[in-house]
This record gives sequence, structure tokens and C-alpha cells, in this order.
Amino acid sequence: VAVPPDVELFDYQLDAIAEWKMEKYRGIFDMATGTGKTYTGLGAIAELSAELQDHLAVFIVAPFQHLVEQWVEDIVKFGIDPIIGYSSSKQKDWKKRLENAVRDQKLKVRGREFFCFVCTNATFSSRNVQTQIEKLRGNALLVIDEAHNFGAETYAPLLSEQFNYRLALSATLDRHNDEIGTARLYDYFGKKCIEYPLERAIDEKKLTPYKYYPIVVTLNDTELEQYDNLSYEMSKCIIKGKNGKFKLSERGKIFAMNRARLVAGAEDKLEKLNKEIVPYERDKHILIYCGATKVLKPDEDFTEVDEDDIRQIDAVTHILGNVHHMDVAQFTSREDIETRERLKKEFGAGDTLQALVAIKCLDEGVNIPQIKTAFILASTTNPKEYIQRRGRVLRRSPGKEFAEIFDFITLPRPLDEVPALTDEQLKREMTLVRNELCRAEEFARIALNMVEAESVLDDIKSAYGINEHLISFEEDYGYGE
Repeated sequence: VAVPPDVELFDYQLDAIAEWKMEKYRGIFDMATGTGKTYTGLGAIAELSAELQDHLAVFIVAPFQHLVEQWVEDIVKFGIDPIIGYSSSKQKDWKKRLENAVRDQKLKVRGREFFCFVCTNATFSSRNVQTQIEKLRGNALLVIDEAHNFGAETYAPLLSEQFNYRLALSATLDRHNDEIGTARLYDYFGKKCIEYPLERAIDEKKLTPYKYYPIVVTLNDTELEQYDNLSYEMSKCIIKGKNGKFKLSERGKIFAMNRARLVAGAEDKLEKLNKEIVPYERDKHILIYCGATKVLKPDEDFTEVDEDDIRQIDAVTHILGNVHHMDVAQFTSREDIETRERLKKEFGAGDTLQALVAIKCLDEGVNIPQIKTAFILASTTNPKEYIQRRGRVLRRSPGKEFAEIFDFITLPRPLDEVPALTDEQLKREMTLVRNELCRAEEFARIALNMVEAESVLDDIKSAYGINEHLISFEEDYGYGE
């Protein structure tokens, strides 16, 4: 195992590996999306393997199949022939290969002291793989990509003591609203060996600078009425958790999810996109991020399921393809790996495909550096998700001087209606407004056009009487807390 001659690790990557070595090969690489976590991780594996004279079992775990395949591409460059484990793996006999590799390492078969197994989170959790891990007897390293996922309670039992060496990779390790899960990750992996944030990556020209355009959208009358109804239902579902803090019951969480989808699917987003896309009709390398949501018909209740419902992604595809006559394709979990690979190539070349319309599956790890302009309709208030989304757009690519991000900020109503609200109504709307601003402030803070972006946000703040400069995310329980 060795760093290939055509790969030169940057100083910050070498420093991270050196620090990990000092921590007895346990730790966390906290690096902004797009700054080379994979190569730093593989450099770390090469370092440990050399130290142990290749007597090492390596398990690399990534959330999705397409990420496993991206890892495989890079693993092979480092002179490793990996065992690739997931349901539709090209290696049909991967279970047998893993079993043999574990047995050979245990028996110290010459030339078989090293092996590398790379798999998805789901495969790693399977009984089959966990049984093999229990049989490990020699040195073993666990590398988890997008490691924040492993703070979840379901994954906790899988953080096995069989692995005497450990490495977590993540741009967003601290888990959103989950202190216990976050602590679990630090307890198991150890301390951060590097923090390489976005600002530094842009300053050091590892990521592209960007312009940020907050686009204000508002709920229509039907949407606002339903927003209020769902908020009211949520307010009846507040319970006290074990730690004495208030939280939503399971029923309340369903109302909250429906309300989040209602906000994500606001009809005004389509109107505004229709207008904002005009200057880009002849452009290429455009990404549109949609929510996994539908567009409400007039007088329709959001909780009703209707076969004829138009998904937001289909409505967006229609606007770009049929109204603006652009070459557009969808990039979702419905497309298989081969189709996605083809779309990535076509999109990169830009000759036959101008825009990709995507749902969540671009959130973690998909690498399409050519993306230059992004329209983000999926207003997530989860910092992990929106930080990942921004990082996706900032990867460097030849000829890309800066990226542009259009972020659709959803407000309950037009700003000129806010002065007439009662205190009760203001209180009810404030959490949505503050949480949308929380994301927008983070995006605007290091944008090339910071002043222009912040003036839009200042208008929102002054309408709602918000005085803080930086707003922090807060939990929402429906009616004023």
C-alpha cells in the first residue's frame, strides 16, 4: 500500500496524518466537502500499513453504493485490490472473499496478512459482516466516511472494540440536535486531528469562491392556512423527554415532517425559478436541488396522498425542459449507478446536457466538480445537509472562477404584511423565519457579494424585529414556545 507517484498530498493532509499517528492511529478528519478527505484517509492507511509491515485488516464504510464505487476508484490507485461488499456488487462472491481474507489473516498466511474490505453502511450492519468482524484477531482499522451517520443509536453497537485503529471522516461530524450521538463518536474515534473549514479551503484555493443570492419566496393563502393548522397540531404534541427537556412526540414529528414538506414544496418557488433561470437558458453546468416533496393543488390538504400529485422535481424538469427548452435530466435514487455515471459524464462535458435536477442523493459524496450554478429549492434547516450542498458546488474545475448559489428562502408571508400581525401570529412564524435566516447568514458570511446578499437578509430581519447579527438554529414545536 503506497501513495501513488502522481498523487501529491498537500501539507494540511500530511499534517492530519502525522497528528493521527501521534494519537496512536485514532482520530477524526474534519474537512470541508471537496478538500480531499478520501486521499487523506488513504494516505493514513498507507502510513499505518507501512508501520505494521502490511499486517492489517482495513474496513472502509461509506453510506451509499455510488460512494463505495468512488472509494474503489481511489483505493486501486493506492495499490490495493479491495473486496467490494454491497447487494449489487460486481464481485458476486464478496462474502466468500471476506471470509477467506479474515481466515488467512488469522492463520498468518504469508502474503495474505493485509486485506481491504469496502462496503455500504447497510452491508456493514449485516449479520454476515458483523460475524466476520467478531472473528478478527490481528490489527484492524475501521475507516468510516460521512461518519456523523454512525452517531445514530442504530449504528452504536457496530462501533466494535475489535478495531484497535480508527478513523472518522466527515465535513459535519457534530450531529444536529443530538449531543449524545455526537459524544458517542468522539468517545470511539478520539479527537479531531484536523479541522479544515470552508473559509480556509477557499483562501488556500482548494475550493472555488462563490456568489450567493437569497431569493425570497412566500407561502400562498392555502399553504399558510395549512402551515398554521399543522403548527397548531404540533403544539398539542409536546412532551418532556428523559433529560427534562421538551420535545415532540412521535405523532408531533409526523406533523412537523408534513409541515417541512409543505415549506419545501411552496408553489412560489416554481414561479421564482421560472424567472431566475432566464439568464441561464443557454448556459451549462447548472444544478437544481429539489425537495422530496409535491406541489399542492388549490384546496388540497398536504396530508392527503393523491396519485396525480406533481412532485416538485417533475414540475422543475417541466419548467426547464418544456418552458425554457433546456437540455435537462433528473438525478435521483431512481436512476441506477450506470445511468448516473453516464449523466455525470454528459453533464461534465456540457455538450448534450445543461442541467441536472436532483433530490437528496447528491448530498453525500457525489463528485461533480463542473457544477457552476446551483438553484437550491430544498430549504433544509439541517446544517449538515446545507453545508454538504454548498460544498458540492464549490469543487474546483478548469475555467470555473467562481460558483453561484441561488437559495430559495421561504417566509410565511410577504414582508409588507408583517407589521399587521398580532404578537401571537408573530411568535408562531418566528421559528421558520429565524431558521431560514440561520442558513442564509451562514451562506452569505463568506460570499464574494456578501454586502448585497446581507441587504436582502436585513430587510427580513427588520420586518420581523430581529436584531442579532448571527442567528442560531432552534427547535420548533409549533405554536409559540
